[in-house]
Amino acid sequence: MSKPSSQDDDDILHMFVRSFAQTETWKLAAQLIKSPRFTEALSSYCEVMTRPPEISWPVNKVFAQKLRYIVCFDLIGNYSRWRRRGAEPPTLAALQRTAPASARQVASFVNALRLGGYVIAERGQDRRTLHLRPSSALLKEIARSPLAFLEASERIFPVPTSLVSRIGNNDELLADWLGRSVERFRSRDIYFAPFPTIVQFTEHDCGYPLLTAVMGANYASLSPGAPPALPLTYMALAKRFRVSRQHIGNLFIGAKRRGWFSVVRGGKSVVVSQDLIREFEIWAAGQMAHYRIIAGEIAN
Repeated sequence: MSKPSSQDDDDILHMFVRSFAQTETWKLAAQLIKSPRFTEALSSYCEVMTRPPEISWPVNKVFAQKLRYIVCFDLIGNYSRWRRRGAEPPTLAALQRTAPASARQVASFVNALRLGGYVIAERGQDRRTLHLRPSSALLKEIARSPLAFLEASERIFPVPTSLVSRIGNNDELLADWLGRSVERFRSRDIYFAPFPTIVQFTEHDCGYPLLTAVMGANYASLSPGAPPALPLTYMALAKRFRVSRQHIGNLFIGAKRRGWFSVVRGGKSVVVSQDLIREFEIWAAGQMAHYRIIAGEIAN
């Protein structure tokens, strides 16, 4: 795969975010994607995102889908703003007003999170309302991809003291870091909306982890130094992501029909379209930059 290291920033950022190229995030993203270390760092990110979960609860099934993930992100954001600047208390009603789902869906999902130990309901000062506090487990699960992107950025531009370690091992900092990300997303979505193919993958159960498995296999085939890739067989992917083989097959068939990628040789290799590679890499560079900038702010 060719790396556009000789191109100018507009060409590197392509049509996806060209209108945002002068923002702080996308200036840093352009520097990241031009680095000769970028592909290696991105392949390591893909490997992290395809590791098996550490707990038995079906976290991939629950969190690896856009709507449920955003509800959790909003819950953390509400809690973070309340703790940091005395904003509206993080109640269920507050979450229902901001989350991209019906009030009934949000209430049902929050109840499941409480039963799973991912959300703690605590009495407010007036004793009549319940505040929703994200547990350490929820913070770490929602931060899985952000922390992996931050770690990838540190592979490209190292820092004297790892921001990943400092933030990842401190729940208060982790909540603040994720909460600030939510605020910027709400203020102006220049991080997610410009990437329609990535968005389509996130709308399916385990669609995004599956995409990282495919991209990891793509990089592994191109670079001897890339981490070993997860086999792209229905059985291996269904077992890793705890979904049915039919679900994996449906995602593969849909991707092939749209010209995104095609798994060949019985899952031993994959052919990925250059358009998807470009979109994934620009998306990833933006995520690395987004979380790196916020990490630098709260670590000072």
